[in-house]
Order: sequence, then structure tokens, then C-alpha cells
Amino acid sequence: MRAATSVMTLTPTRGVAGSRTRGNGGRRSRAAYGRLVVAGTKNTLDFVGRTEGTRDARRRCERALGAKELRSAVRADAAAVMQSAETIALDGLELELDSEGVERVKLREEGWKTWNWRGHACNYISAGENNTGPIVTLVHGFGAHSYHWRYTIPALARAGYRVYALCMLGYGWSPKVEEEYCMELWGQQVIDFSQQIGGATEKDKTIIVGNSIGALAALYAASTSPQSCKGLCLVNSAGNFEPDAAAGPEKKTLAQRAVGDAKDIDDKSAEKSFAAQLQEAFGRFVAAGIFYSTKFRIRQILSSVYEFEVDDDLVRSIDLAAQDPGAIKTFYQLSLAGSRTKVKAGDLLQDWTGPLMLLWGEKDPWMTPTKASRILEIKPDALYTPVIGGHCPHDDCPAASNAALLAWANRLP
Repeated sequence: MRAATSVMTLTPTRGVAGSRTRGNGGRRSRAAYGRLVVAGTKNTLDFVGRTEGTRDARRRCERALGAKELRSAVRADAAAVMQSAETIALDGLELELDSEGVERVKLREEGWKTWNWRGHACNYISAGENNTGPIVTLVHGFGAHSYHWRYTIPALARAGYRVYALCMLGYGWSPKVEEEYCMELWGQQVIDFSQQIGGATEKDKTIIVGNSIGALAALYAASTSPQSCKGLCLVNSAGNFEPDAAAGPEKKTLAQRAVGDAKDIDDKSAEKSFAAQLQEAFGRFVAAGIFYSTKFRIRQILSSVYEFEVDDDLVRSIDLAAQDPGAIKTFYQLSLAGSRTKVKAGDLLQDWTGPLMLLWGEKDPWMTPTKASRILEIKPDALYTPVIGGHCPHDDCPAASNAALLAWANRLP
């Protein structure tokens, strides 16, 4: 990273409740992160939890980093996360504590609230709607849903934010329909959701947070509708940010290669070629096979991109969506979304001129920190915050991710 780049690194404290240990199957149990470190070129500074080194050394770090104000802000953020349940009304949202004692939304197999978007009853979770803090819009990644923000929602709500997590069309508890999915469609849905449900306006803007392909939808929403967005957080973002990169996925998945190009499949004319019809039939057959293979390997796939142990409720939540009668046909259409997308990730990033945070699970095997480095080359003023977690750090290492997100959000103008 560039020396001038602002970097916040979160690391676990050993020897406390929830310390890093290996769980079932060799996976780490989720750590209760107790030490927040702000890193400069050569210096580090402990903010929360146990401190290491001498007081004079820490003071030298403070002077080197100019971090006294940030230190106070981070301590306030940690205190906000730990407020009691009576402090903030969560609008009847049912919560629970996980095995590490961390608060999260309790799984509801029937889903949560619905919002009519283009004739579809799309699901969402909200909390803190009567709070007076900024609006936060949360956008999940591929194959996920609003419940994937189960740790983030109560943490932000208890800190005074108005929090709204969307199930994008085709995912989670939202309808599984054969739609011409693309990043433009999901990005517009995020804009409409943040304004129609979250209430975002020019005078009351939203912070948009997105993970994986949801980060691209968040980026589209922020850059296309900047008048209603006050800050953007990309969490292990998908997308090709290399110079002159084409629109669409950086590397096609097996399903994307099998289904072919959407321009042939989406041809509505009666003269669709026999080759195109054959390609569509083949693509649907292969997509169905991949869908079933994925359905029976949910835990395995999640474990491959999580640093810590994957719990039963997360696996169950994704399996519920896969049981929808329309899920197989929807998966086929989702696999065509990349070739339908016309907007370039790099162009969207250039267009966004507001505050930008990169919250990054540094153990992600898919979206490695190299991608974050590339984004920082384009946006050197962005705040880069690596945490010890995988592709979905907001769920994999929630305490560290929530503390970092709150520290950044609380300082937005």
C-alpha cells in the first residue's frame, strides 16, 4: 500500500474469552476481537482491549500518527457497540447471542419485511428506524441475502443508525423469477430501496455498504445517485478494476462459461437461430447440474472462503433460498448477469467522488488484498481497513468489522 494511505488493521487479542482456537474440522472459532490497531508506515497503536509495549512507546505512536482524536472516536465506537438492549429500539426484530456471546439477528425461516419493487415482494430487514443517526443501506453478495448482515444490523442500530438490509431480486427471501439480471438492475434496486424504504434524500443521505458483487451494486448506486449517498464502503468487492478492463466478471465461473453470452440467449425474435436455442438448452441443463452440486456443498464452499467456523444457521439460511421452486431457473438467469452488464467497474469507481472505505478480509482466497491495492491506486484517499477474516468479514469476524465500520461512519461529515 502507499505510505500515505490511511490504514486500520484489526487483530485478535489472545488469552481472552473467544480467543482464536481451532474449532470443528480444523476451522478457527470466531474470535472476539479486542485490539484495534491503526497502522502507519512503521508504527502501530493499540486502542481497545489489552495494550502492549510501554506507555512512552504508545505516545510516540500517537504523535507519529496524529491519532489522539481517532483514539477517542474508536473508544466511543466500542462503547456504542456494547450498549445494553434497552438503549435502542430494534422495532421488534428478534435477536440472539451466538456461541461466542456476540449479538446477531435470529434466523426467521419465513423471512422478514417485504417491499414491492416492480411488482415483486422483495424481502428486507430493518432496525433502528426511529433512530436519529444516518441511514445505512446494506447490500449482500452472490448467493447471499439480507440475513448475511445479521451481526452488522444490531451493532449499527445500537450505535444510533437507521439500518436497512435488502434481499436483492433473485436472492434470499426475495422472489426467484426469470429476469434479465445484470448489475444495472441490482444497482437501480439499491437506489430505489435506499430512497423508498430507507428514506434517503439529498438532505438525509445514506451510507451504502456492499459485499462481493453487492459491493458493485453499491458502487453503481453511489456513483449513479451521489446526491443521496454520503459514504460508500466496499467489503471484499468483486469487479475488474484493471485499466481498460471490459464490463462483466473478471473471471468467468463454470456456470457463466456454460450458459454462454446473454446477447444470443436474450434474443426475443422468432428467428432465434438453432445454435442459440441449442446453447440455451445446454446452458440450462449445465446450470441445473451446477446448482444441485452447489446446494449440497453449501458448508464446504462457505468454509473455503471463511477464516473462522461456519455455523448451522448460515448454512440453513442459504439452503432455504435454494429450496424455492423457482431457484433453478433463477440460477440460470443469474449466471447470465455478467454478460448482460454493460457498465465498467473502473468507470463507476472513477465517478464516485465521496468518502470511500475498503473493509477487507485479508484471508479471502477470491478477492485478495491485491484487488484492494488496485482500488487504492485509483482512489488513494480511501480508507483501507484489513481484518483477519475471509470473503465475508462482516459475518466471519463481526466484532472487528463492526468496530472498523463504526469508526469510519462516525467520522463522516
